[in-house]
Amino acid sequence: MKAIIDVDTLLIHAALAAQENYVIVTHTPTGRQKEFPTQTDFYGHHAKKNGGWLASTNLEREAKGLVVFDVNEFDVKQYTRLVAVDDVSPEVVVKGRFKQKIEAITSQEWCSDYVICFGRGKNFRYDVAQTQPYKQGRPEKPLLYNVVRDYMLHKYKDKLLVVDDIESDDAVAKLMFEAWVRSGKNHDKLDSVGVFVDKDLLQVPCLWFNFDKPEHGLTKITPLEAARNLAKQLLCGDQTDSIIGLPKLMPELCEKYKIRKTASIGATTADNLLKDVQTPKELFERVVEAYRAFYGDDKQPFTSFRGDVGERDWLDHMDEQFQLLRMRTSDKANPHVSVFLKSLGVRCE
Repeated sequence: MKAIIDVDTLLIHAALAAQENYVIVTHTPTGRQKEFPTQTDFYGHHAKKNGGWLASTNLEREAKGLVVFDVNEFDVKQYTRLVAVDDVSPEVVVKGRFKQKIEAITSQEWCSDYVICFGRGKNFRYDVAQTQPYKQGRPEKPLLYNVVRDYMLHKYKDKLLVVDDIESDDAVAKLMFEAWVRSGKNHDKLDSVGVFVDKDLLQVPCLWFNFDKPEHGLTKITPLEAARNLAKQLLCGDQTDSIIGLPKLMPELCEKYKIRKTASIGATTADNLLKDVQTPKELFERVVEAYRAFYGDDKQPFTSFRGDVGERDWLDHMDEQFQLLRMRTSDKANPHVSVFLKSLGVRCE
């Protein structure tokens, strides 16, 4: 079978192979400095700040009758640097690591061919996002990310599918969905395998190979599991991409479905809301019920993070989350969420 590879995580993991993070701690009154691998090594848990080197040093000082250090006397700054591995330059290390990761996939006994999907440019979700910016606060890419990317673009050019203005996983989703249709929606007749770690792609029925957990082999994602994964995301959102999902499950629904009340909707709450549902239609009826209960049927004033003023009801809010979370399975933009719901027989009037 052909491996359809979502390359984004592979690029990041390879580029991280030749860098390390560290912190420099400065004792402000004296200007003395000390390096630590992490903040935790310096002062323990980030909230309590009563462990690590600081705690052990203060115990020694206290035993000697010296004044103990206050954590507020220190300034902590984080840094990143490149490192050689076994005297091999960082650039060679990251290229080699990427090659190893690709070969670990293509050497699987089921793999007869492969395609690497790579998205570039600013994708459409940045414009779709209105409630809060898409992917805000994401960490900077690794120092040698561009080195690995350029290496991939050259060495694997004959195996690359490069797409503009959509994400790599949208390209993977499209190829996986085409394979699913081509198989007659039969896992045993699939000619392709989705190779990824990103949970977003679990919205598409497929054979899945998680390259971070190769020991799991090939996993079947059924149409019902795919629908459940999308429904769950519409409730939970995606913290990694700054997608809020539904902010809260209303008390009346918690009571109706015997779910413990929480301040927000996490994976456990979403699972409990959807756990006894056995059809895609019922799954999204539950999601609609939750959105409708929280936002209401009437249009309410809404101001986007950009300052645009308008009005929204539950369906408007749900459509934004749907457009952000739903993988594209064709070259066309996803329809309005109301069209998707109606295709399942879910009423949204």
